[in-house]
Amino acid sequence: MPTKPLILDQDYAIDTPENVSFTYDIAGIGNRFIGALIDTSIVVGLLLILDVLLLVILTQDSASIPTSPFDSEPASWLAGLVVALFFLIQFAIFWGYYTLFEYLWNGQTPGKRLLKIRVLRLDGNPIGFVEAFLRNLVRPVDFLPSGYGLGLVVMFFNEKTQRLGDLAAGTVVVRMRTDLSLDSLVVPAVAKTQTADDADLSLLLEFPHIRRLSATDYELIRELLTRRQARAVSGVVIRRLAQAIAVQMEKPAPTDIVTSLHFLRAVVDAYRQLQP
Repeated sequence: MPTKPLILDQDYAIDTPENVSFTYDIAGIGNRFIGALIDTSIVVGLLLILDVLLLVILTQDSASIPTSPFDSEPASWLAGLVVALFFLIQFAIFWGYYTLFEYLWNGQTPGKRLLKIRVLRLDGNPIGFVEAFLRNLVRPVDFLPSGYGLGLVVMFFNEKTQRLGDLAAGTVVVRMRTDLSLDSLVVPAVAKTQTADDADLSLLLEFPHIRRLSATDYELIRELLTRRQARAVSGVVIRRLAQAIAVQMEKPAPTDIVTSLHFLRAVVDAYRQLQP
């Protein structure tokens, strides 16, 4: 019986009911492993610093611990408090690092940002706190028996390269598109902004990553905005498109139809400023 080939790097397409398709590049195991290695190194470094601080504090406080049963001074309560706080902070670092960064940084940790990858929901929308919490709650299981052993096995046999945490949270890790064809279609931004007025310059500064937008993306935005004016496309599609473009632009994702329309029009205007 033939087996299904394993694909480590592939496209992930999301089709909306209105036949609008969004395509993302699935992050490979190599990129994810290097990103996880960077994040793990940061966490270990923070924990080591915490250990050194604990040792210094306990050493300084050792003089207050009685050395004889005839000592009238009570045992140091500070040492016990410090140890309790140490374990609390250690827990917060281990569990909070990934969850808070992915929630506050739109699906990225420092390691993911360096590797230009991010976490998205399976429907293409940015993850929320629940997804960030769930995928990292399962992280210790993925880590078993060591070095993300179980997680790597699951990712290797999963077509979307999902680990157990991704399966539990309904998320996928994608690569940010940077190798687009816009450079060959437009003049350099610096040359254009030298003659742009203050409004145009402000718009370009608002979208420093506008060169990531492809000509196809631009035409899709224009088409959907035109259809929206004619009430021929739903607000859900507009919002999803705005959120997908926001990921490319590294901007906060719009949460409603009004801010989505405003955001997409601003992106279109910024793109036009780069045209010769």
